[in-house]
Amino acid sequence: MALANRGRKLAAVPSDLVAELMTLHHRCEAAGTTVAAAVDFWLPYYAKKIASIPLPDAIDQFIDHCRSQGKATSTVRERVYRLGLLKWAHEDTPEMTVFEACEVENLRGFIKDEVERTSPASARNVWAVISAFGTWAKNRDLLPSNPCTVIEKPQPGERPVKVMSPDEADDLLKIAIRHYDREVLSYWVISLFAGIRPHEFVTELPKPAGWITLNWSAILNRTKLVKEERLGKIKKARQVPVNETLASWIDYIRKREGGLLAGPVVRGYSFYQRFRKWKRAYYPEGMPAIEDDILRPSYGTYRVLQLGEVGVVAVEMGNSESMVRHHYLDGERTDEEAEQYWKLTPDVILKDKPE
Repeated sequence: MALANRGRKLAAVPSDLVAELMTLHHRCEAAGTTVAAAVDFWLPYYAKKIASIPLPDAIDQFIDHCRSQGKATSTVRERVYRLGLLKWAHEDTPEMTVFEACEVENLRGFIKDEVERTSPASARNVWAVISAFGTWAKNRDLLPSNPCTVIEKPQPGERPVKVMSPDEADDLLKIAIRHYDREVLSYWVISLFAGIRPHEFVTELPKPAGWITLNWSAILNRTKLVKEERLGKIKKARQVPVNETLASWIDYIRKREGGLLAGPVVRGYSFYQRFRKWKRAYYPEGMPAIEDDILRPSYGTYRVLQLGEVGVVAVEMGNSESMVRHHYLDGERTDEEAEQYWKLTPDVILKDKPE
């Protein structure tokens, strides 16, 4: 092109190619770029596609990499599942490479299908796993760039906060006493009256640390429940006052257990499976779904009404003040309901317990 621009003849170059180059030159010039810039942009994509490897092989290598990095088993398992969705989506084309599978429009359509098939929250998780895979592939020259950086992350939207009424909490505790299971009742009352998150009872840490649990030693003979920083998805320690209602339930459980409570509150992650079985067997259909994270919001709502101090409750729950105001000051619950809620001690429940 430089020779052509200087008016020199390109005797060694076929005339049709010269004409094509000149056409491309004028097109690029009109677009504010050059043929050289266009070639520089295109060549890496062409080279990467040639250098790419089959998608299933790359996913296997990525998972091995995650394991070697000491990722928690649950994290690796989640990545296997999410990337499996990507792999299965292309199973009709067995020669699919990493480059082809991670083509932006292809991925954008896949994420959109996930939103329509499940939910924006699930699609966001798929996006996050593919993004981690994309970064790994880019660092190994299997991709020129991580495609997820130009694909908007699905937004799950805001899930409405649900709160148990005092009567519903009363019914729940009656059922828990009638069908007594030490771990289940402990989980109920610590969630309802201390606002502990589900995975602050037991959390898997990256290897070789293994599992960590909330132990009775963090609660017994204390004025506050101490949640250490390694527990839960939010790695921050916090302290929650052991109020009179929670203390009465701890005493009740201790007596039922022969006067001794030691070790973890729930014995391990398998508790959640046993908990689901317990719910299927005893939890009434008309009661609000526990899966909606209704226990912790119940604590937050009635605690704000009890204290009238958003800042204090924010510290207890490990949230910001703005989040507490947004989620737990809905105006639907009353001071009278809060008073009733905090009176739900074992004595009150047993007094009204049906035969």
